[in-house]
Amino acid sequence: MYRSGSFRMGTCAVVAIIAGEAPAWARSGYGDGYGSGYGDGYGYGYGYGDGSGYGDGSGYGYGYGDGSKAYWDATLVYFSAKWSEEQQRILAARTKAGATIAFWRSNQHGLPTNGGSASIEAAKPGVIHKTLGPLNLCSRGTLHATAIPPKWKGERIWVVALTGEVIGDEDKYGALCREIIGECL
Repeated sequence: MYRSGSFRMGTCAVVAIIAGEAPAWARSGYGDGYGSGYGDGYGYGYGYGDGSGYGDGSGYGYGYGDGSKAYWDATLVYFSAKWSEEQQRILAARTKAGATIAFWRSNQHGLPTNGGSASIEAAKPGVIHKTLGPLNLCSRGTLHATAIPPKWKGERIWVVALTGEVIGDEDKYGALCREIIGECL
């Protein structure tokens, strides 16, 4: 017989539990359940639940995170936490000034991987890329960025500020000036 404090459980009850059956004393009352979920794409998920029932509880879970702009915007807090105070100050200043804060992907050397010009200076914090244009979203005379970096190729992901006139949408932005603020990964 198993004894814990004032609680007593017979050998048959222990065997029943091991076999996956609930003993008679556990088949009444209330219980809580727990569920978990997951997100699709590059998101993350969480879940929780509680409920009541006869014998065991029920629960549910759900997840979110589809790699959306909202998800990637939320990651800025975590990426910028590892940056220098100067990089954090620049991010805050550009955000306050109304710059479009976005992401840009490069190869391992900090150079374009999605058809951009290899003649630009390699990405590193503080580098400012400028071009004369014309400002045309699908043209080599435009500097690009995105709000959803997994949609583009590249080994490194950078947080950038696009200033001046900015065209496009969250898939693909274009500007004549792109400032590299910091690296994400």
